[in-house]
Formats: sequence, structure tokens, C-alpha cells
Amino acid sequence: MKLLLALLVVFMAVLLEGTKPTQGLECYDCNIRNCKKKLSAPCESAEDTCIKISRKIVDYDGSPDRENEFDPTMNVLVWERRCTTAADCKKRQSDTRLGKITSCCNKNLCNA
Repeated sequence: MKLLLALLVVFMAVLLEGTKPTQGLECYDCNIRNCKKKLSAPCESAEDTCIKISRKIVDYDGSPDRENEFDPTMNVLVWERRCTTAADCKKRQSDTRLGKITSCCNKNLCNA
């Protein structure tokens, strides 16, 4: 009986060890070739921020882009969405060459 109880305790411990009480941050993840699609990825444990790098479309006429799953009338071209650290994102915000706009956030899928 004691052996059965001990095995049950070990079995429960192994089962509970595999569960995650909280999942980490999840961000949209893309590069300039596929940023019109809603693709996401879980962040690594050291990554605490979602980043989006984009650039305004010059002379945007409001024509819808039906391929854009985020917003067909989005007036920006998104270059990148991914997980990063807060420090890296802040550093990238200072780079405004070529009209780049970098936004940082720390909630799940906030870099739409």
C-alpha cells in the first residue's frame, strides 16, 4: 500500500512539473516579406517586449490592401514584428533613419 501511494505521489509530481502556471509573452513575428499575415511566436524567457518597426507610406491614397490581415487601410509599411528586450527596443527607437517608426509594448500580441 505504501509503495502504491509513493508511486502515485511520484507520478503526480512528474505530471505537475510539465505544466506551466503562466506562459511567457507572445508577440507577432514577421519580416518585411510576410508582415501582412498574423503570425505569432512565444518569446524567450529573457525577452520582455514586443517590437514593431514600420515606415509611413508616402502619398498613401487610402486604397485597401486586402492581403493585410491587420488592417487593409493601414498607412504604414511594417518592416518587422518580433520579441526583444526593453533595452533593445528603446535603443532602436532612437534610430529614425529612413523615417523608421519603432514601437515597443509588453502585452501579448500588442505589436499589431
